[in-house]
Amino acid sequence: MTNNFSESQVLELASYTGKVILQNGGEVYRAEDVIGRVGRHFGYDVDAFVTLTCIVVSVKGSDGKYYSQVTRVKGRDLNLNKIHKINNLIRHIDEYTYNDFFEKAKSIEKNFYLEFHRFVLGCTIIGATFPVLFNTWINEIVIGGIGGFLVGIILTILNKYKVNSVITNIIGGMICSSVACLATYMGYTEHTSIIIISDLMIFVPGIAFVNTIRDLTSGDLIAGTSRFTEVIMVAASLAVGTGIILKTYMTLGGVVY
Repeated sequence: MTNNFSESQVLELASYTGKVILQNGGEVYRAEDVIGRVGRHFGYDVDAFVTLTCIVVSVKGSDGKYYSQVTRVKGRDLNLNKIHKINNLIRHIDEYTYNDFFEKAKSIEKNFYLEFHRFVLGCTIIGATFPVLFNTWINEIVIGGIGGFLVGIILTILNKYKVNSVITNIIGGMICSSVACLATYMGYTEHTSIIIISDLMIFVPGIAFVNTIRDLTSGDLIAGTSRFTEVIMVAASLAVGTGIILKTYMTLGGVVY
């Protein structure tokens, strides 16, 4: 396609599509690839430098001058549905005009989110099913499900008010261990650690760790190192939250199995 669009228009659209990919759990190389494909479609050879918190896009205009745009990425979530739909939109970019494509991308970012009831149900199922892997009985399954249910509600509230991720994970770890310790104290289980581990699986950044490996192996050392640091911070935050409750519980005379 010929470059019938201004450099600022192409920069804005390319940066936006890359931001959608990055904000919803996509890899750095995927965001850079999407940005480049959008630019080439509109007749420009676009260069992009992407990190977890910033997207820098530059293009050489028809007048020989270089134009660039810096986009700040303030937060990241995990929504593979949005990544899938943006990738599918890029594959069919020839079917859209500039404005239609931009509106479609904005619609994907705005509408395809995980509903409250599905999120809470997912957390409940995770908390209830992992005890099965440890050959436990119905008590642990029910307690793990209750812990997952509470985690889902609290996470929704904390995310709504944009609470810092470190604080969120510390609170999450405290909830997981509190449910397990309370159930142990009341005599409903003797598998405290299994219940804690099962509910903590809700927070385990598995996809982020996989993306870390993929970024490192694709040569994006800065992004890979940054994402690995993020994974370590999640693990440390969960350990702090869980440790606070366990230490308090044992200090008060409780026994952890």
